[in-house]
Amino acid sequence: MDREVVVTGIGIISPLESGRGVEAFWKEILAGKDAIKEIKSFDANKYDCKVAGEIKRFEEAGPNRWLHFLDFTIHQAIKDAGIYIDSVHPGLCIGTVLGGIIAGQEAWSCSEAQGGINDKHLVNENYHLFSGERNLTERYNINGPVLTLSTACASGTDAIGIAYRNILWGKADLMLAGGVDTLSEFAFSGFNSLKALTKTKVRPFDKNRDGLALGEGAAFLVLEEANLASKRDARIYGRIKGYASRADAHHLTGPDREGKGPARAMRAAMNEAKVSIVDYINAHGTGTVYNDAMETKAIKHVFGRSAYNIPVSSIKSMIGHSFGAGGAIEAAVCLLSLRDGVIPPTINYQDKDPECDLDYVPNIAREADLKTAISLSAGFGGQNSALLFERA
Repeated sequence: MDREVVVTGIGIISPLESGRGVEAFWKEILAGKDAIKEIKSFDANKYDCKVAGEIKRFEEAGPNRWLHFLDFTIHQAIKDAGIYIDSVHPGLCIGTVLGGIIAGQEAWSCSEAQGGINDKHLVNENYHLFSGERNLTERYNINGPVLTLSTACASGTDAIGIAYRNILWGKADLMLAGGVDTLSEFAFSGFNSLKALTKTKVRPFDKNRDGLALGEGAAFLVLEEANLASKRDARIYGRIKGYASRADAHHLTGPDREGKGPARAMRAAMNEAKVSIVDYINAHGTGTVYNDAMETKAIKHVFGRSAYNIPVSSIKSMIGHSFGAGGAIEAAVCLLSLRDGVIPPTINYQDKDPECDLDYVPNIAREADLKTAISLSAGFGGQNSALLFERA
């Protein structure tokens, strides 16, 4: 039986709109707004970098903030899709790198003076990665396939890809899928130690790029089998036509310099979709020296001379790198781009790098006739994943 997977709902929370809705987020993205500001949630004075993308919402939730992000965006996506969850037996796929890391951070901080952690400091059970799926399955009566995965910063992309596979293979007719992560001093201090953080602005693909900025957020999609969506006359954002995950096993934190992993992921996703060219690539685009050069090479490996005719942009220039949420937010951006025929810009781009010589849609959004788009993600440990979307 031939099955097709469509996206009928989107929920987002990011540092740009802080939960004011998908259309507010999209308006800020197309305007090229920069949400990377001075950190307020912890004292960053002892670090070289003092900026990040923070969400001005749910601060009172403390260690459980990530669960509020989860619930907020899934509720948004369900409402946007116009479905009654109880009638469709949905599945759920969550991608996250750190889960309830703020609760874990507090546990370790409380125990430091006592010479080690013990059980009484882990009383907040929402620390565990699986606590997100537990809370949501109970709240929304989700009884289809349920999975939480952590594949580094490709987690959100992989969650959507695996949900797509479940529908494609007849394991489910509807899936809620996406990614979530919160900003924490724990993660921030690690990236600071790696010297991976910018001290000023995120400048993907620019000659003077000097690092990434961390962010936080969540995005979830409602994925449906196409006939189910058609029967209820659902509004469709786009179709998922291909997904692939490929490892390069090069280094614990550094990407393969030739971009072999992302290139293989893109090729595999395109082969599944039966396309040889795409109209837009939403890049991983962290703003680090090695990632951006590697990603540029990967795109050239796949498309050859045609790479110079494909617009490539990075929204991390505006919202930072939100770990497991990043790929999910970027997948939503691809769908919105296809819907409206407009490509978001890469902001803070000023000086061309000879190594990064593609069309990065500098600083200003661009109208375009878009039929297909790829969302590309990469992560520590050689994780590389790609989703290919088609206009509805």
